Amino acid sequence: MSNKPNSYDTVNQNLPPIQYPKRKRKGLFTKDIENILYAMGDTPFSHESTVNAVEDILIEYIATLATQMVDRAVSQGRRNRIKLNDLAFVLRNDPLKLSRMLYILEQSHKIEKAKKMFDDEAQDGTGKKKRDDEYSDGESDEDMHGDGIEKEEPEQPLGEVVLDAEGNFVRHKRKYKKRAVELDENGNPIKKKYKKRKPKEEK
Repeated sequence: MSNKPNSYDTVNQNLPPIQYPKRKRKGLFTKDIENILYAMGDTPFSHESTVNAVEDILIEYIATLATQMVDRAVSQGRRNRIKLNDLAFVLRNDPLKLSRMLYILEQSHKIEKAKKMFDDEAQDGTGKKKRDDEYSDGESDEDMHGDGIEKEEPEQPLGEVVLDAEGNFVRHKRKYKKRAVELDENGNPIKKKYKKRKPKEEK
């Protein structure tokens, strides 16, 4: 065998060593990782090296997911922005994570729906949201008479609750006041005669 140096080895000797940039640890997930480890049986305060190792794995997994989502978005009509559908497509082979994602989306949708319902109830007849003055005691001036006595408003009874298909609250049924029925001498209801409306004359 010849002892001549290989050209490939010569080139490798001339190249500088590969240096991987060290990622600055910001500790974005430190508290969450400690809570997860404690729930899995670890001590309340996990070792720093353990938390850093789990954080590196988590960041690498998120980066991989993001790369796959971008590739999916580019392949679908050359989109520059990723959507939740891309994340669902990437997690299609992991039913556990996919079901968790769908559950979180469903809960967030219910929370937004409940917030919107409370915002609608906080609006008055003018369509503006009710808000107390900065230095007021929370009572509106319109509810007061000139002598400072509050008006007593009768309470309006709420009707039956109306629910949607998912069992969520929608609204209350309106309660209409029943008209008093006039009775004759024998106690039978008197039938009222209604006059026919005359057609409007054309001017």
